[in-house]
Amino acid sequence: MPIFLDASFTLIHPVEPVGLVYAHHLRKTTGLALNPEEIQSAFHHAFANASPPDYDNFCSGHSAEEHWWRNLVSEMLTSIAPDSASVLDPDVFGSYFNSLFEHFAEPSSWALYPETTDFLTAASDLGPLAVLSNFDNRLTPILNGLGIGPFFEHIITSADARSRKPDRALFDLALDRLNCSPRETFHCGDSLHADYRGASALGLHAFHLQRPGHTLFNFLDFCRGFPH
Repeated sequence: MPIFLDASFTLIHPVEPVGLVYAHHLRKTTGLALNPEEIQSAFHHAFANASPPDYDNFCSGHSAEEHWWRNLVSEMLTSIAPDSASVLDPDVFGSYFNSLFEHFAEPSSWALYPETTDFLTAASDLGPLAVLSNFDNRLTPILNGLGIGPFFEHIITSADARSRKPDRALFDLALDRLNCSPRETFHCGDSLHADYRGASALGLHAFHLQRPGHTLFNFLDFCRGFPH
């Protein structure tokens, strides 16, 4: 029973709200003070409306992902501080973006959900585990730093597949690496679109993790409900 798992907001979450982190680094690198709640709202809007990374025009998937994040942060700032020339100056903005990108590369910027480790211990008894995440090369060091990397046979990101969920390429890459078929494989993630619909479309047993109503133990019960 192979089990695929999303990472962000499934196994791990940022220690601080994104808006607060963005506001802190903005003040530190540019001197500009913006409301964290306004930044949070603008971030979610930009994230929801962004096109996928342009993998074809970069030498690596990681570079494409980093460029995507750079554009997203730029568009977010433009939407809430359009007259702030200091932020939009390439050098100043570059310092700001780099500080954010490095911040979220640190394991200390992330935390496990309370049940994550116990869940992974129990799930390991059911079959091999793999992470499938719309993330980049920062993810493996993060999971290792949080102490859960060894649970997984593979940690596969959209940077590896040069494709993001719900597109099938990331799922196909994981199925190939674990040498398993969709009908025997389970997938859990917090995104209805990327995780549940993406996995379901390929015939995987998909579970939509909706916190706080669900925990990973609800997914574990879901897996145990199938013959194996």
